[in-house]
Amino acid sequence: MTVVMSAKELFQQVLDEIRQDVKMLQEEKGMTPRLAALLVGDDPVSQTYVSLKAKDCEKVGIISNVYRMFDHPQETREKEVLGLIDKLNSDPETHGILIQLPFPDYVDKEKIFERLSPQKDVDGLTPYNMGKLLLGEYSLESSLIPCTPKGAIKILEHFKVDVSGKDAIIVGRSILVGEPLRKLLQDRNATATCTHRKTKNLTERLREADIIVAAAGRPPELYRENSFRLTGDMVKEGVIVISIGVRRDPATGKLVFDVDFEDVKEKASYITPNTGSTGIMTRGMLLKNTITAAKRLTGQKP
Repeated sequence: MTVVMSAKELFQQVLDEIRQDVKMLQEEKGMTPRLAALLVGDDPVSQTYVSLKAKDCEKVGIISNVYRMFDHPQETREKEVLGLIDKLNSDPETHGILIQLPFPDYVDKEKIFERLSPQKDVDGLTPYNMGKLLLGEYSLESSLIPCTPKGAIKILEHFKVDVSGKDAIIVGRSILVGEPLRKLLQDRNATATCTHRKTKNLTERLREADIIVAAAGRPPELYRENSFRLTGDMVKEGVIVISIGVRRDPATGKLVFDVDFEDVKEKASYITPNTGSTGIMTRGMLLKNTITAAKRLTGQKP
């Protein structure tokens, strides 16, 4: 029997916990958590996610401010983004700052994250927070860890999937998903590897993997005519599959997922559906990280 790892029930549990935390902060500290989201590029998937995250905040009582900056002139945009980050860093009423990726090429991502306060970094991407993760000096529950990897681990824990001793292949090595998830899996005693465009014999590696995380998502994409799609002939019986990557087809406007769910499900022991799982848990962990940041900034234990 294949276990389909839907996260809808888990997501609702997270929302209920966050509502309680918001109520506690309002009653005990007289404050309401506030999240600022910066959307610098005009990536359509990013625009969708930011809109969904704003709605999630409203559901749990977190104040959400969205700053859309792709209509500013390119030559002044980086300077304006840095100025806005400085303002939000020093604003005592802003507890979390989300910088939505990907960035356009004309914005220096490294410079942006070096400027962002680690205490308000709800995506866990500042050098300080990434360094803590790399050193293993973190708590899954109370540290600011990148949201998608954190959500993926939460799903595996919820379904009692033991990753210890298993070989895990992550398709994609982004700092947002692939690399932090590799570290989280490794810390749970999996042997985890990130693959990329230069990886040799990718299909053979995938067929031997106990766990596959499909997180290519958007260019640079991998395999098969510059696009990656995991199908049943690329996996072994009993594989555990986590579907993360998604992109919008420029020709049709439809979302295209990294995993052919119906095909791969025939062989998988555990598999996340393309919708209602890692995507909503990413949003849930963003809310969780916002609460963690708010508690720390107000002197509470996360």
